[in-house]
Amino acid sequence: MPRPPRPIDQPPPPLKRPIELLAPAGGLAAYAAAVENGADAVYAGFTSFSARTYADNFSLPELLGVIRESKTLGVKVYIAFNSLIKEDELPQAFKTLMTLAAFEPDAFIVQDLGLAQLAQKLCPQIPLHASTLTAVYNRTGLTALKKLGFSRAVLPRELSLKEIETLAQSDILPLEVFIHGSMCFSFSGLCLFSSFLGGRSALRGGCAQPCRRAFKNSAKTAPLFSAADLEATEVLPILKSWPIAALKIEGRMKGPEYVGPVVKAYRLLLDAQPNDWAEALTEAQGLLREIALRPVGGGFFLGPSQALTAQGASGLKVGYLTPLSLEEGQVTLEREIRLLDRLRLVPSPGQEGLAFKLRKILLNGQEVTEAPQGATVTLVPGLKPITDPQTGKTSTLKELKGVLYLASSGQLEKEYLAKDPIKRILKGRESYKPLKVALPKELEAKAAPKDRYPFAKHLWYWVGDLDNLGDLLKYPPEKLVITLNPANARAFGRFKKLLAGSIKVVWSFPALLFAASLEKTKREAVRLIDQGFREFMVANLGEAELLTSLSPNLKIWGDHRLGPLNHLSEKALSRLGLTGITLSPEMDEATYQGLTRRPLASSVLLYLFGRPALFTSRFFPKNLKRGPIISPKGEKFLAGLEGDAFIIRSESRIFMGGLLKGPSPANLAGLLVDLRQESRVGELAKSLKKAVAEGRGNLGLSFNFKRGLR
Repeated sequence: MPRPPRPIDQPPPPLKRPIELLAPAGGLAAYAAAVENGADAVYAGFTSFSARTYADNFSLPELLGVIRESKTLGVKVYIAFNSLIKEDELPQAFKTLMTLAAFEPDAFIVQDLGLAQLAQKLCPQIPLHASTLTAVYNRTGLTALKKLGFSRAVLPRELSLKEIETLAQSDILPLEVFIHGSMCFSFSGLCLFSSFLGGRSALRGGCAQPCRRAFKNSAKTAPLFSAADLEATEVLPILKSWPIAALKIEGRMKGPEYVGPVVKAYRLLLDAQPNDWAEALTEAQGLLREIALRPVGGGFFLGPSQALTAQGASGLKVGYLTPLSLEEGQVTLEREIRLLDRLRLVPSPGQEGLAFKLRKILLNGQEVTEAPQGATVTLVPGLKPITDPQTGKTSTLKELKGVLYLASSGQLEKEYLAKDPIKRILKGRESYKPLKVALPKELEAKAAPKDRYPFAKHLWYWVGDLDNLGDLLKYPPEKLVITLNPANARAFGRFKKLLAGSIKVVWSFPALLFAASLEKTKREAVRLIDQGFREFMVANLGEAELLTSLSPNLKIWGDHRLGPLNHLSEKALSRLGLTGITLSPEMDEATYQGLTRRPLASSVLLYLFGRPALFTSRFFPKNLKRGPIISPKGEKFLAGLEGDAFIIRSESRIFMGGLLKGPSPANLAGLLVDLRQESRVGELAKSLKKAVAEGRGNLGLSFNFKRGLR
């Protein structure tokens, strides 16, 4: 049978495994649980610059201690430095990067291409792993990552076994594959929903998890976009047989009561011999069922049609809390609880949960430190006012009512924190001294230019089909961006006469293209290149690499889904052959102004107007009806398709009018007007022309431009 877990205090056994079991370490207790239960490697984040900002995370001295102790324990440490970096954050990000690099972690996990280029140049001894948020899902995408200096790619959770096998056999880069944990509704790296609702960017670690909330569609209100959790126990023998570098467990927001059993379960399966497999599988699945947070499934392993959305909450169910007063509630326990446990109260499905640490338990009128399963107890949580993550407003709970979930075990956490390696990490904080590093030349502060750049008021119209082209061209743009699909490519000849000779055409690739769709789109692109078209727009690193392989003299523009927040990321994209890039529509005014101070490597587009995709997904919810989707606050959203993706957009448009007040970025090529979801395009084009000419207008929401981006 598989070996039992080893105590974290003991030296590691001399084992060398062909495939890593990679575990989350959201805090010191979770780190200890991962190591003790057999993780080969852990990934951990600093309190900043991490895609899980609201995990416990580590202070810099603690993280350095984790790296040091892990070398003794024979466990690798990958630092999750995987958020997008705003322009004004680059100096601090660099200093943190260099401090961590001095302690030689086993890799940095990076999303921001600018940070990756900085790391490659200044600490080349530390390998770079491309975060799943880079949204690379095909061979050409892996090739692009390799060109940028990455030594491993973390694949999106939205790929099928067949797609993973193809990439594994390609031998372009070592691969990391998720095998367990929470799933996002949106494709990895393509979610703007949380950012749109309240400025908390999923690409910067601040996701407010709007996909877990209840939405109204037709007459039904339910968490329409809440994905079932991933479990790969049944397909693990297949994954083990392929040349994959690491199998990864999601969960940096979770405590040791989750991390320990999950790591133990997959360690059992990875170590099991063929004769022991059935017994190991039964034991492993039993461990996982005891800590199941939501309904589980195989995710996308068996194809997009097999992935499930399912109602559920994050945590282990404790019971239903009935109010006794404004300060007390009663519950019959479905599992044991102890003082200092972190609980979450969910008033109704799809609502934001309220988390608290348990301070008082009354059993039969007496205060106790713990209570067993089946007992009826009174809880006094001592709740603080609730702060809504979208609006920042606070309110108090009217009554203690709803389902209680155990988020983490205070007692188990205490036990793990008492382990000797953790004590040494905590003690080592006292001797920590910040590393003094000088800023490299590319990060030195730039003064505002004395002369403003002339603001390029050239409009680029982006259309999804050609039906209303006649009305639109009454107010002609400089360039017309047309979604590249077989229907538009075939129909274009009929509309070609409408275009004045001065209007150039740019063909845009959809957000997601898999297998058959990608081959069809590639054939259409080749045909268009043969007809003399030279300008294309891409949404993905793989699409950019594909086009550069088709012809050396194309103009390739990156759309807003590649949108950088700093000048180094823009420079990295230009290295892949992009002529120009659309700056991120997520950006706030300070980030925009910082970018205008920099000489940029390529031409720049600004996303001025449209309804950008908030969810870009491979889920196709079967229970969704026609008509608007309405949030608990009355916001309306619309569903549609784009390429191989299911898209959710806001009914409200965005209009980045603040951009028109300048100053302009250097090399500004034009203003991108996204009309793909519009019907009365002629009237809109007229209004937009006027707004741009006057430098003002009130044609939509300003996204994060004024309120800031977190």
